[in-house]
Amino acid sequence: MDNRRAFLELTLGGLMLSLSALAVAFADIGAGGAGFYRMLFASMLFYLCLKWRGVSLRLPSRKAVWLTALAGVFLAIDLILWHHSIYIVGPGIGSILTNCQVFFMTLLGLCLLKEKPSLNFVGAIVLAFFGLYLLLAPEMTSALGVRGVLFGIASGLAYAICVYYLKAASALPEGGGDKLAQMFNLSVWSGLVMLAYALLRGESLAIGDGQTLLMLVIYGVMVQFVGWLMVNRAIGHISLGLAGLILLLEPVITYLVDVAFLHKASSLVQISGALLTVLAVYLGSLKPPEKARLSSEPA
Repeated sequence: MDNRRAFLELTLGGLMLSLSALAVAFADIGAGGAGFYRMLFASMLFYLCLKWRGVSLRLPSRKAVWLTALAGVFLAIDLILWHHSIYIVGPGIGSILTNCQVFFMTLLGLCLLKEKPSLNFVGAIVLAFFGLYLLLAPEMTSALGVRGVLFGIASGLAYAICVYYLKAASALPEGGGDKLAQMFNLSVWSGLVMLAYALLRGESLAIGDGQTLLMLVIYGVMVQFVGWLMVNRAIGHISLGLAGLILLLEPVITYLVDVAFLHKASSLVQISGALLTVLAVYLGSLKPPEKARLSSEPA
């Protein structure tokens, strides 16, 4: 794949991912149900692709199965928390909060892999905290707002743990197995966890109207299947810095749409805080810790 095609695919993939928070906001369904249908539709497509290619659904070892299962469980936790955050603070701020998972990955690398963050990374963290303060201060004037912010931050932590287990699976001698098979197994595990969560909370899984069905199809097909495949295909063919910049289209576009079209109350201070936060995430992606084993993937 040449650089121009990789740039185009990554840009389109990032635009697909920006639909995720909007799909959740417009779907009339609970947090567990939204995630369950995302994984259900994506799993069906991964299954059909594997059958078409004649590749086994099974992963090559028990350890690969367990690591992929753990990644799926934490992806489910990430999505459930993120959905609740979107319902409270809106899709724009919720997307920015969960994209701060790059800093949790730094902490995991520091604690588990003995990595040392660069000065660039430390500066990015300081800038991110300042940006988040400007962005979130108006949201935290009520107990509900504080809960929405905490849900968003916790979703970023859960996603960082998910990626850690995926990278651990990829580090196995057999590489964790075929990537599509790995995504199929991850999606199944994640979907089962979200189904259990929805049932325990008494959520209705009924799709009550055409808009909700359309949003769930977009969420599963365009985001989980098409978006992730485009990003995973292209990200190895261009520089890390450019990839990080392109993927910042997701939270920026979502936040701007939230303010411009969904009537999210905002101020110049909050918009400045949002831009500072995504700038910090980009700066943090430019120079990750040396010998880093974790990398950022889209939500």
